[in-house]
Amino acid sequence: MPEDVRLQALAYVIRLYNELTAENGAPTLGTQNQAVDFILANQELRRAVAGWAASTNINEASTAPPQRLPYDQLYQQVRAYLVTVMGRPPGSTLAGTPQR
Repeated sequence: MPEDVRLQALAYVIRLYNELTAENGAPTLGTQNQAVDFILANQELRRAVAGWAASTNINEASTAPPQRLPYDQLYQQVRAYLVTVMGRPPGSTLAGTPQR
């Protein structure tokens, strides 16, 4: 598996985690690796992440606010998986639909 696909999946997981938790950081290493492996194990999710990465610059830091992830099949599947592996931290809104 090409390393760029793994990096794209990692960037997606971190971005999704930030949206779900309203934190600016990455999930724990175990959670992060499980979510990346979940994406890499599914060809459709790999393609969807590659498409997302092609539409955004994942390699460049910016002072602009990050764009929200599209609420599509990729988002829904990876979000559901993250919620499962993370559980629901106290005071979080992980179980609800994202507020737009």
